[in-house]
Amino acid sequence: MTEVLTVILAAGEGTRMKSSRNKVLHKLGGKPLIGHVVGLAAGISEKVVCVVGHQAREVKKTASRYGELEFVRQDRQLGTGHAVQQAERYIAEHQGPVLILYGDIPLINTSTLTGLVTEHQNRQAGMTILTAEMDDPAGYGRIVRDSSGGIKAVVEEHDTDPETAAIREVNSGIYCFNSQLLREALKQLDNDNQQGEYYLPDTMHYISKRAPLIPLKAEDPREILGINDRADLAEAEGILQKRIRQKHLASGVTLLDPDCTYIEPGVEIEQDVIIYPGSYFKGSTRIGSGSIIGPGCQLDNAKIASEVRVRQGSIIIGSQVDSGSTVGPYAYLRPGTEIAESCRIGNFVELKKSRVGRGSKVPHLSYVGDATIGSSCNVGAGTIFANYDGENKHQTVLEDEVFVGSNTTLVAPVKLGRGSSTGAGSVVTKDVEDNSLVLGVPARFYKKK
Repeated sequence: MTEVLTVILAAGEGTRMKSSRNKVLHKLGGKPLIGHVVGLAAGISEKVVCVVGHQAREVKKTASRYGELEFVRQDRQLGTGHAVQQAERYIAEHQGPVLILYGDIPLINTSTLTGLVTEHQNRQAGMTILTAEMDDPAGYGRIVRDSSGGIKAVVEEHDTDPETAAIREVNSGIYCFNSQLLREALKQLDNDNQQGEYYLPDTMHYISKRAPLIPLKAEDPREILGINDRADLAEAEGILQKRIRQKHLASGVTLLDPDCTYIEPGVEIEQDVIIYPGSYFKGSTRIGSGSIIGPGCQLDNAKIASEVRVRQGSIIIGSQVDSGSTVGPYAYLRPGTEIAESCRIGNFVELKKSRVGRGSKVPHLSYVGDATIGSSCNVGAGTIFANYDGENKHQTVLEDEVFVGSNTTLVAPVKLGRGSSTGAGSVVTKDVEDNSLVLGVPARFYKKK
């Protein structure tokens, strides 16, 4: 495919969103709308130019996280034609196709865009228009065809008469242009319409006299859904989620109630994973084969190995759990937590920035912060790792085979040696030697084990 220049239009305010944020900054599947479009464009384009206006600084910052692109500014929003005119310098320098996308149309598939460009090139078109057949065409420009099936006109919603408004084939707003014909046509635009704006579809009048004007109908009209308000955003989320769930079902994942499972696009799930209803999977979460995720769990940038059981209501954020371990119910693994193989993290246990060694257990009702727990340890119910002194966080270390009695408080910084134990209710403020038992408040040496 010839090198493509993509121009993304993202200057509008999006007032129908009823929001203080620019429309393209709202999220779909955990990613800003503009992020979806920039990612698509970056994958098929030599250069990407984004037209910004309202909240330009925030849009630039967000869009730049998803690909390399240039920015031009449209200070006054005078229509789509006027927006593309702001990128005239880049269009003039480019010899291949120019693809026009929108920051608020995030569901278009890469295959559809490459098909559009390929059709444009194969037929040596001046302008190729992506169209779609809609059950409810309201809000879209209508495609008026001539007697031979070619495009006679594209009529904006505001300029339709009753007959034209009834047409169901609509203009997606996504185009592929011959760069030089586009540049020339932009100079011919006027704003002689009800809105007093410069419409990009009006370039077809100039281009159609010099090169073929080609319509290409999208197979799935849902791809061209534009996000204008919160209802559109909710509809788009439903479409995206259905796509994602179907992909995972087809790859061997069991979703017991697909409609009650939320999965963001970047999540990876291996085969033979079983997922119960009401769970959320976000960010770059990875789940290994044979794992079971109970109902109502939330995994955000979590790394779950194979044969892990995450029980009901557990939250795992920025943490990893190795194979054969069990988490929950109602456990909370905060960022920086690492659970080794064959561990048990029980109900109402919270861990933060801690590592739990192979075969160790923190069965229930404990807080573990800034700690390293060795292998084959047991942390009794109600244990608190007191890691914060009011100004700084401190480390607690449990070496292998440590037994911590129920309701123990470990006041960091403190180290419990290999094979040591604490009595129930102890408050440990000093290091404990290997194979020693300490008791009391504060805890004192009682005997060697």
